[in-house]
Amino acid sequence: MQFAKFLIPAVTVSALGLGGFTFIHAEDSHGMTENHEGHEGHEGHQGHEDHEGHQGHEGHDHSMHLQAMQNHTYNLSSQDYSPPDVTLLNQAGEEQSLHELLSQDRPVALNFIFTTCTTICPVMTSTFAAMQRELDESELERLQVISVSIDPDYDRPEVLHTYSQRFHAGNNWVFLTGNSLDVNNVMRAFGVYEGSKMNHKPVSLLRKAPGEHWLRVDGLASGKSLAELVEKNLFN
Repeated sequence: MQFAKFLIPAVTVSALGLGGFTFIHAEDSHGMTENHEGHEGHEGHQGHEDHEGHQGHEGHDHSMHLQAMQNHTYNLSSQDYSPPDVTLLNQAGEEQSLHELLSQDRPVALNFIFTTCTTICPVMTSTFAAMQRELDESELERLQVISVSIDPDYDRPEVLHTYSQRFHAGNNWVFLTGNSLDVNNVMRAFGVYEGSKMNHKPVSLLRKAPGEHWLRVDGLASGKSLAELVEKNLFN
């Protein structure tokens, strides 16, 4: 996917509210990167209190996640990925070929989460929900939204179903799990494997169509920022 030169508004925020707007220039080249100071706030920290019965899961050491939440910047880069042809399970317990899902002639927004995370994952999921609210109906109907659990042993389909309902996921938003080997291979293919889910970093991936480059968003961009990136890069 060729990214045209554009100006993206980046919002500098304080701990108490919004700051002023700055503009950062994106380079027109494959592999381009750009840095954005701040975002418009993390929408709806839903799910922070919804982890009863799973205390002590890998120690709940969220220090890496807390550091990520304190970093109010995100970076953009254009990447090529070759996801493995694996069969996963969606939140309804149905088998889902990742290859078939990504081979559809439609734009894709993808992230990686786990349901017992009490820091960046509910923020990232809320951000995807807010992104969808920012899009108009025709765009939303075309966009395939995918969230892959990086804790497949715990996040079975029924858990993902409950989680998806908490964030009011629509029919175009699929939550995927599977066996650990397959999920780890998917994470490695997208360059997000960190060895432990407690080292999980916030990454969102956007792609216009099969065969196109992926726009990688490293950091906690807001729903509004992601919607703007989707509109500029996936629907134009």
